[in-house]
Amino acid sequence: RCAIMGRYYILRDGRLVEESDHSVWLDWVKNCYPDVSRLAQTQTASANVETRFLAVNLTLTDDQVPLLFETRVTGGWLDGQREKFATPEEARAGHLSWVDRVRSVEDEDGLPPPGAGW
Repeated sequence: RCAIMGRYYILRDGRLVEESDHSVWLDWVKNCYPDVSRLAQTQTASANVETRFLAVNLTLTDDQVPLLFETRVTGGWLDGQREKFATPEEARAGHLSWVDRVRSVEDEDGLPPPGAGW
């Protein structure tokens, strides 16, 4: 039988809480995760920027800070770009930073982004 790797987290009243009981975490994921997983979403002219709570620490060693949030760009010139964050505050700030980057690239040369159908 394989050991369960990583640490599991839930959001309780907006706070990160490490959950050591896997069955409690699974129950939370089933019942609560859909309501809190999306931290932020912004649609720009050519892309979608979305920041989500991952609920799982995928870092490889115990001495690394758990990265529990991810911002991902879908569409446009920065399609597929992503960045992970440790806290809700870092993730919100990172989301705004990515939105600014995407909009900056959109305004840069006026060319339509990849996949725009031209």
